[in-house]
Amino acid sequence: MNSRKLKVAVLGTGNVGVAIAADLSLRGHDVTLIKTSSIQTDTYDLIQENNNSVFLKENGSYNSCIISEVTKDLSKISNSEVIFVAIQSTYHEELIRRISGYLKQEQIVVSICSYLSSFYFKKYCTFMPRIVEATGPYLEGRVELEDRKGEVVFRVGCRLSSSPLSVFDSGSPEDCLNLLKILNQRFSNDYTTIESALLNPNMVLHTVGSIMSIPRIEYSHGNFCMYREAYSRDNKSTIQIMVGLDEEKRNVLRRIGGRPVDIFEASGFYGNTMESFYRYSESSNRALSPTSVYSRYITEDVSQGLVLLESIANRIGAQVPLASALITIASQALDMDFRATGRTIERLGAEKYIDNCNQKS
Repeated sequence: MNSRKLKVAVLGTGNVGVAIAADLSLRGHDVTLIKTSSIQTDTYDLIQENNNSVFLKENGSYNSCIISEVTKDLSKISNSEVIFVAIQSTYHEELIRRISGYLKQEQIVVSICSYLSSFYFKKYCTFMPRIVEATGPYLEGRVELEDRKGEVVFRVGCRLSSSPLSVFDSGSPEDCLNLLKILNQRFSNDYTTIESALLNPNMVLHTVGSIMSIPRIEYSHGNFCMYREAYSRDNKSTIQIMVGLDEEKRNVLRRIGGRPVDIFEASGFYGNTMESFYRYSESSNRALSPTSVYSRYITEDVSQGLVLLESIANRIGAQVPLASALITIASQALDMDFRATGRTIERLGAEKYIDNCNQKS
């Protein structure tokens, strides 16, 4: 095992950011956790009040760690070897614009759930670092502030069995991956950039499960667990829609030369089957979520995921009727025009990339 300790910056103090910062701190790495927004949050304040202490709760055990630095100073990323972008992809473009002046060519930036955010780096960076896109975090769960009074606890719901990545426009993807494996042995350079974008499981699971449950989410006033309820073994109709949307995604991938990986394999569930998905959904580790129809389950994964999928389909002449219907329903239900504000290949400047993928297929 490589015992080298890396300097790591984690951008974002939500669930994903706190999880990565705590996990890598426990592994002995020098971690700087950076808050990227001006909105006051109890999690950030409490971590600072506790001298950067966080508990990682896994399998019933509490592991205490101290994060090296917790700050709002974005310039701190300039000293890091690896940077994790762990905020909602809805806000990636603005953040990338803000940090672009601090980035260096030798750094690695891991963009989580990024939906082709590599092209935003290409748009704003004078010195292009090595950009890696992940379909999601390798560690899932929730920050809980009521578990231990006065402490920040991240409760681990799941460690994924695999963490496939894509390396964007780099001449040395092997060197990049070797460094990342020091942080997590399950990282693997399995995907192309377009595969990383469309194989984000949230684009399928979050959108179908939450949009089809809008009345229940509103009626429950926060007492709703999407995985346990929307994806119950009894809910065959919701599963049918989920599988249908997944097939639309897979068809687009086929058309542009990508691997048509299904939702079960893409999610990294042990066993990669419907049964393993049901067991995941039924686990007591699933948190109550989404608690509002304005959750990222819809606002992020529709605007950044489904709108992107639809724009790619339009470019190559493919049909994605379920994706289009879900965008329309979500836009009407939330009174938000997701097509007008969402992520498209035109806004990313990725038209030529999609055309080249289509021509090679």
